Amino acid sequence: MKGIGPIGRIGQIGFVAALVFAGAQGSSLVGTSCLSFLKLGQGPRSAALGESYTSLAEDASAIYWNPAGLARVPGYQFAASHQQWFAGITDEVGHAAIPLGPGVLGIGLVYSGDRGFEGWTEENEPDGTFSTWSTALSVGYGMTILDKYQVGATVKGLMEDLGAARGTGGAVDLGFIGHPLPGLGVGFAARHLGAVSYESVTEKLPTEFAAGANYSVAGFTGTIDVAVPLADDPNVRVGVEYAPIKEAALRIGYRTGPTDIVGLGFASGLTGGLGFTVGNFGVDYAFVPYGKLGLTHRVGFRFTPGPPEKPKFGAVVLTIIDSETKLPVAAFLSLTGALDTSATTDGLRLRGLVPGDLSVKAVAGGYLPKEDTVRVIAGRELPFVVALERVKYGEVRGGLFDAGTRQHIGGRIVYRGPVLGEDAVKPEPGTYQLRNLPAGDYRVGITGPSEEYIPQSCTLKVVGGKTAERDFYLARKQQTIVLEGINFETGKADILPQFETVLNRAGEILRQSPTIKVELAGHTDPREINTKEFPDNWKLSQARADAVRLYLIEKCGVAAERLTAHGYADTQPLGPNDTEAGMAKNRRTEFRILEQ
Repeated sequence: MKGIGPIGRIGQIGFVAALVFAGAQGSSLVGTSCLSFLKLGQGPRSAALGESYTSLAEDASAIYWNPAGLARVPGYQFAASHQQWFAGITDEVGHAAIPLGPGVLGIGLVYSGDRGFEGWTEENEPDGTFSTWSTALSVGYGMTILDKYQVGATVKGLMEDLGAARGTGGAVDLGFIGHPLPGLGVGFAARHLGAVSYESVTEKLPTEFAAGANYSVAGFTGTIDVAVPLADDPNVRVGVEYAPIKEAALRIGYRTGPTDIVGLGFASGLTGGLGFTVGNFGVDYAFVPYGKLGLTHRVGFRFTPGPPEKPKFGAVVLTIIDSETKLPVAAFLSLTGALDTSATTDGLRLRGLVPGDLSVKAVAGGYLPKEDTVRVIAGRELPFVVALERVKYGEVRGGLFDAGTRQHIGGRIVYRGPVLGEDAVKPEPGTYQLRNLPAGDYRVGITGPSEEYIPQSCTLKVVGGKTAERDFYLARKQQTIVLEGINFETGKADILPQFETVLNRAGEILRQSPTIKVELAGHTDPREINTKEFPDNWKLSQARADAVRLYLIEKCGVAAERLTAHGYADTQPLGPNDTEAGMAKNRRTEFRILEQ
C-alpha cells in the first residue's frame, strides 16, 4: 500500500496546487487541499486578461467563469485549449456552446493529470510511482431576460484520483450579467458551490464569489474583477484588450490572487497574450509567469460556425369551436395572407407559413361566418382558436308611407346581410314583416310602387329573439311636403319642443334618401308684422325656413349642402285667410324636393 510520505503527500493534493498556491494556503484552510485545479481559470483569453472575466464572459468558456455569459454567444461555438504547467502536469480543456430554446446550452470538460509521482510505504520507504488526475464535466444554460440582462447556471460532476484515495462530488455555479449603459457591462458569479467525498471524508470545494465590470470604447476593452474565495483572502484582477481590427487582439492583465504574490514576487501577477481570428477559426495564446517557478503557457483553438440559421417559416394550429359550448365544429376554411407554396396541412395544423398576418374565414352550417387574423411568427407553432356563434333569428316589421300624404303605399324591400332576400309590400295594408332573419347587420333598400318615388336605403341591426319596428316614408320626385304640425307663434321663428317629432321624421326621410336635395319654404299669414327683429313678413318667413334648416343640420345630421331655405311670406296660401283656422294653415314650413 502506498503511504503518505513527503512526496506522496504532494501527489495527493496536486503538485500544481502545492507550487502555485504555496505560502497562500495552509493545510488547515477549508477548500484548499481538494480539487485545487478548480482555482485555475479556463481558457487562454481570460488568462491573458488576468482572469478578470466575470462580466466579459461571451464565449463558450463562460460555462466556467459566468454561465450567464453563455446567452451572449451568438451561435454555435466549439473551443479546446491546452495548459502546460510544471513537472509535466497538463490540463486539457474543451468547451461547447449550443443554441437551444430561448437560450444557449454550454458543455465543458476539463482533465488535469501528471506523468507520475514517487510512492512511499508506511515505513517511509520508496515504493514505485503513481499518477494522479482530476476531471470535471459541466453542463450549463444561459438566457437573456429583459433585453439587456442575462442569467445562467451550471451543474458539474467532479472526480479526483490521488493514487491512495479517490473522490467524487458535484457543484453548482450561478451567474448574472447586465448591460445598463452602452459599452458598460457588469457581472456577478458564484463558483464551485458544492463538495467532494473521499470514501468516508467529505471536503468542501474552493468556493469563490466574484463581481466585475468592463467598459469598451474605440477598440479598447478594460475589465476588473474582485474575487472573494471563502478560504482565502480577497483578490483583485484587471485586464485590457486592444483589438485594432476584428482579426487580431493584444491582451495584458494583472492579478493579486489566487497565487501567492508575496512569495512568488510581484511579476508573478502579470499576464499577457494574443488572439487571432480568420473566418470561423481562431487561436488564442496566453503566458502566465509564476516568478521563480517560471512561465506557464496556454494555447487554445476555437471554431465558430456562426449563428444558427433563423427559421423561415412558422406554423398555426387551428381550432374551430362553438362559442357557447366550446366544442369543436366542422367548418369550411378560407385562408389568405401568410401563405407559401410550401404550406401544408395536417388536420387543422398549418405548416410552412411565411411570417406575417394569416386571415382565416370559417363557415359552418347553423353558424354565422367569421373571419379573424393571426400573426405567424417564424420558428414557432401558435395555437389559434376561432369561436363561431350559432345563428339566432329575429324579425323586422313596419309600414311603407307616402312622405307627403302619410298614407300607406306598396313597394319592395330588398335586404342584404347574413342572408339575402326581398319582400313585396302590397298597398293594402301597406305593411311588411321580415321573419326568421339570422341576427346581424343588414343593408336594406326600399322602392315605391312606381318610379316617381325616390328609393331609400338604410342599415338595420337584427337581434336574435327580438322584433324591430321600422317605418319608411318615401318621397316622390318634385314633391312638396307640408310639415304638418309645425306651426309658429305669431311673429316668432322659434321651434317649439312639441314640434321636434315631426322634424325628426323629416330628418329620417332625408337620411334614408341621401341623393335628394330639398328646399325648405317658409310661409306666413297675410297679417303684416313690423317688429325690431322682423320688420316684415318676408323676413319672418325666411327666419322660419332658416330655423327648420338649422335644426335638420344640427339635430338630424343632414349635410348642409343638401338644404336651402327660402321665405315666401304670404304669397302662397293653402287656405282662406278670413278665418283663424285658415291663417294657421298658411303659417307653415314646406319640404320641397328639388332634385335627386
